[in-house]
Amino acid sequence: MNSTPPPVSSPELASLDRDLGSDGASVVRSLAALLRDEGRVSDLDVFVDAVMAREALGSTVLPGGIAMPHARSHAAIAPSVAVARLPEPVSFSSGSAPVRLVLLIAAPGDDSPGYLALLQKIATACVKQAFVSDLSEARTTEALADLVGTAVAKR
Repeated sequence: MNSTPPPVSSPELASLDRDLGSDGASVVRSLAALLRDEGRVSDLDVFVDAVMAREALGSTVLPGGIAMPHARSHAAIAPSVAVARLPEPVSFSSGSAPVRLVLLIAAPGDDSPGYLALLQKIATACVKQAFVSDLSEARTTEALADLVGTAVAKR
């Protein structure tokens, strides 16, 4: 039996220049639906509620037009990152700059260490201009997923 966990991201968890909504909540729901469709999230509403509750504690918008909403939830089956480059910037949260790049991070509710490690790796990548530029210039969903996978694989 193969117990190797799935890669944290895949082309099926990436969205390139598709309209996913006009605000942060709708973008989160659209990306969470990708996670659900790939068997990474068992209950879309429970997971989206967890992400939005976390977002209410403080915006996850970073400088450079990028947001990294995240949640640890029992609805998350495997550590995962859904990534999107939006066709136009959207206002993600009140008082923050519009974003065009979104990385939605999901982690199982009982895996606090894994969640924190994944969050740290993605946050570290997101503050590097080269990573943000590469996401901005990606031409395929495969490229978006590969960039996320490479960022997570770094020590």
